[in-house]
Amino acid sequence: MRDLVISKIESLENLPTLPEIVTEVMRIVQTDDFSVKELKNIIEKDPVLTAKLLKIANTFYYNPYGKEITSTERAIIQLGTKNLLPIVFGLSLIKVFTIQDDSFDVKLFWKHSYTCAHIAKRIAKYFNLPDAEAFTAGLLHDVGKIVLYMIFPKDYLKAIELTETENIPMFEAERRVFDIDHAEVGEILLNKWHIPQLIIEPVRYHHEPDKAPSHKYFAALINIANIFTRASGQYFGKDTYGVVLEETPGWLILKKRIKEEDVEELIMPINDDVEEAIEFANIAWG
Repeated sequence: MRDLVISKIESLENLPTLPEIVTEVMRIVQTDDFSVKELKNIIEKDPVLTAKLLKIANTFYYNPYGKEITSTERAIIQLGTKNLLPIVFGLSLIKVFTIQDDSFDVKLFWKHSYTCAHIAKRIAKYFNLPDAEAFTAGLLHDVGKIVLYMIFPKDYLKAIELTETENIPMFEAERRVFDIDHAEVGEILLNKWHIPQLIIEPVRYHHEPDKAPSHKYFAALINIANIFTRASGQYFGKDTYGVVLEETPGWLILKKRIKEEDVEELIMPINDDVEEAIEFANIAWG
């Protein structure tokens, strides 16, 4: 089964490609010399994306003083060019992965992903790690789940049932059914999309950050963000297994960089991140 899964993804059979606008924005922001006008001209090719971007720029998180932003150019400046790509990514991905039936709760899936992205950004800032990349890695950490469902829907539903009947994590159930899990599937897809390794590696190792070869702290960050997301009630699937934060692999790695008395300072604002993520999700779906 593993070989079949990999061959299907490698050939991108029945799988969508990265939206052209995301590809163009990615190409531009990775160069040393670009203008806001260039980004504006690309984004305005998609009127729906433009409208959503303006709504994001006018949220309290990005515009706390409430001065209305009505132009794409001003929205880009307000959001900041380093934040633009992950936000465009987050607004565009819903169109990429469309599922017509109710067996896979795609709205709940993206709410979980958006929440993880916002919490990952918060944790990254706390540990002085790149926060825009953390947002993107958090957004994409479970993308392998939706890919597996799109290719093998009946088999994936068996994996979901396993999480409920045996109370095991989704990645363990996937390994039993497919001999591969969503983290590895995500890595294969993101490589096909030419996403930077700084993002791919945390996606690949977000359940096993101690195995990450080059970006262990970043993988640990996504591991913890995922746990906090589940604890907030924004989780996808039927796996209701509990975890002890202090025993998770991500925390064992990150605790070397935090004092015990500072843990509350890290955890307390996470409710704000959840609220922001839900607002983001509503705009994306709108």
